[in-house]
Amino acid sequence: MAYSKKNMKIDSDDSRELVNIIDSHINDSLGFISTETQLERATALEYYLREPYGNEVEGRSQIVTGEVAEVVDGALPQVMKVFTTNSKAVEFEPVNAGDGALAEQVTAYVNHIFYKDNNGFEIMHDWFKDGLLQKVGVVKAYWNDKKDVTKEKYENLTEDELAMLMQDEEIEVVEQEEVEEIIEQDPQPMIDPQTGQPPIDPMTGQPMMDEMGMPMMMEVPPIVNIYYNVKCKKTKDFSKVKIENVAPEEFLIDKRAINIEDAEFVAQRSLVTRSDLIAMGYDPKVVETLSTGDTLDFTPERTARFGAGEEPFGTNNSDDESMERVEYYECYVRTDLDEDGIAELHRVCYADNKVLMHEECDYVPFHSVCPIPIPHKFFGQSLADRAMDLQLIKSTVTRQMLDNLYLTNNYRVGAVEGQVNLDDLLTSTAGGVIRIKNPNALVPMTVQSSASQSFPMLEYLDSVQAKRSGVSDAQQGLNPDILSNVTATAVSAMTSASQGKLELIARIFADTGVSSLFKGILALICKYQNKERIIKVHNNFVPMNPREWSTQYNLTVNVGLGTGGKQEQLATMQMILQKQEEVIKGYGLNNPLVNIKQYRDTLAKFVNMAGFKDDSAFLMEVSEEQAMAMAKQAAEAPEKDDPNTAAAKILAEVEREKAQMQMQAKMAQLELEKQKTELKMQKEMLELQQERVEFETEMALKELEFAQKSQSEDSKNKLSESKELINALDKINNIAGM
Repeated sequence: MAYSKKNMKIDSDDSRELVNIIDSHINDSLGFISTETQLERATALEYYLREPYGNEVEGRSQIVTGEVAEVVDGALPQVMKVFTTNSKAVEFEPVNAGDGALAEQVTAYVNHIFYKDNNGFEIMHDWFKDGLLQKVGVVKAYWNDKKDVTKEKYENLTEDELAMLMQDEEIEVVEQEEVEEIIEQDPQPMIDPQTGQPPIDPMTGQPMMDEMGMPMMMEVPPIVNIYYNVKCKKTKDFSKVKIENVAPEEFLIDKRAINIEDAEFVAQRSLVTRSDLIAMGYDPKVVETLSTGDTLDFTPERTARFGAGEEPFGTNNSDDESMERVEYYECYVRTDLDEDGIAELHRVCYADNKVLMHEECDYVPFHSVCPIPIPHKFFGQSLADRAMDLQLIKSTVTRQMLDNLYLTNNYRVGAVEGQVNLDDLLTSTAGGVIRIKNPNALVPMTVQSSASQSFPMLEYLDSVQAKRSGVSDAQQGLNPDILSNVTATAVSAMTSASQGKLELIARIFADTGVSSLFKGILALICKYQNKERIIKVHNNFVPMNPREWSTQYNLTVNVGLGTGGKQEQLATMQMILQKQEEVIKGYGLNNPLVNIKQYRDTLAKFVNMAGFKDDSAFLMEVSEEQAMAMAKQAAEAPEKDDPNTAAAKILAEVEREKAQMQMQAKMAQLELEKQKTELKMQKEMLELQQERVEFETEMALKELEFAQKSQSEDSKNKLSESKELINALDKINNIAGM
């Protein structure tokens, strides 16, 4: 869909019927999301930001754990890696034989538009995060028909200069002034055109002279120069595919919709200033009549995102009327306006119960992702939905455990009235003295520790969280015990189980929103880009002319998550390279299994897996034609054992590339060793913490022994309870991985 000023016009023939249709759809969509979806998304945001639950008690622990943030922020890097590790996250496959080179051009250009023309990484980050946290992430891709018009003035142009200026397609002459410059010339001596000499007087045979005895002079006509002063408009075309993130609260969809493509109604509501509306091309007189509104700023999602009482965009009361905000709807509705019995797709711009513009269109510019789809329903579930109840439970248990620990360490004391100096008792000082009249005047009111029950519960909740989301310490490589106490096979099994859930989310994103978005980008450039463009591809500048392309290419989305970890994938790729080399060595380049292009592509994937996005820094591009020519040359060359043959030279180059790849693998192994060293240092730090806990325990024992000497027979029970505390501390040490 192209957005241009020429499309932004008031439809004078607009009927009340269209207004009623749009208004009905908007009300139904708002009612649909406001019932449950908005509140659930707002709650997810509050949990992510660790906002208080509202049930806090003064004087008690008010901690809020961060399970929702851990799940969302833990899954996001893994899913993002799928689409950002490779320079070609999306590839187009040729439909017909001979379209291979063209499909590669399409792939390179579409990826360039997403990652270079638009900040693809940031867009994808916010897009996926909205999906993981807010059920559905939405982006909008459209053709932004943007032109920058400037006024320029040129003076004293010659006719040739004016002609050159008017040849510029960006220049439009709006005013032209012709200026004559007259240059007077002095009289010149009269010259006979036949002889080139002064004329001869036939009577005297001497040069003709005037009355003063001077040579005869003649008048020379003035020189007339024509110059042009012009005023012109220079229109710089900045039209391109524009991709934007859509906030969840701004997106509306028909309540019966299952997906965007088949939805009866889809819209984006936003707050737009009057100045922006006029810049879009709307009639200023109509814009002035539109009522202002800012209800969007107070939706549950925005309130949760920016905090209670915070107005993200300020008030709508501005002294500058041009900056007043209007609630603006860009709607895509299927309706039969021409009464032919078939509902057509219309783009309708709507504000203040007025249709500002409508036109037929063939494309809905929105694309969505949902991590956990529910069949036959547009809004599925987010990872936050799977973790919110666990966060609430874990926060409650942690609060109770901290309250218990506080009461255990700061237990109350019963005092016999009249037998204790209350001022001394109420003054809590280390080593302080409490004056009492008899030994039994003070009775400790101890509280039993609940740590032995709380920590297993927290561990259980962590395991439930990992099973639900696929995000765990094992999957992220954060638990040092996994490397020291568990076999490599067990680590691989745990990682694969967690990775499987994240891989499923990545594949859902790839086959739904990402695939749809990149197909939409291709359709837009094929329809609207009318000029050739040159971009850099593999260190070469390649012209791109989408008008020569087809939009019917098959789309393949690369999914970087495979079986096993990075080291296992590198090892697998090395094995594939080895097999390809064996085929080339055994049967030459003219074999029926592997050509040099396929081998180059395998090396390129190896480079990408090693962490280098741009394989062109290591490998030259090889086309199908070059591969066929090299195979033909190898077939016509002498025997392959001859070191001077083309095949031998290629294999020598292959060996050099292989050595380089092995060096990269060794570097990756060194990085793994570095990580192991860091984990060892973490373990040593934990051991120091253990020693500190043991020292504190010893001090606690001494304090208990002192209390035993000064207390009654109940002190024996106190000592028993203290031993239970020591056991609980030992369990804490065990849980901490000491």
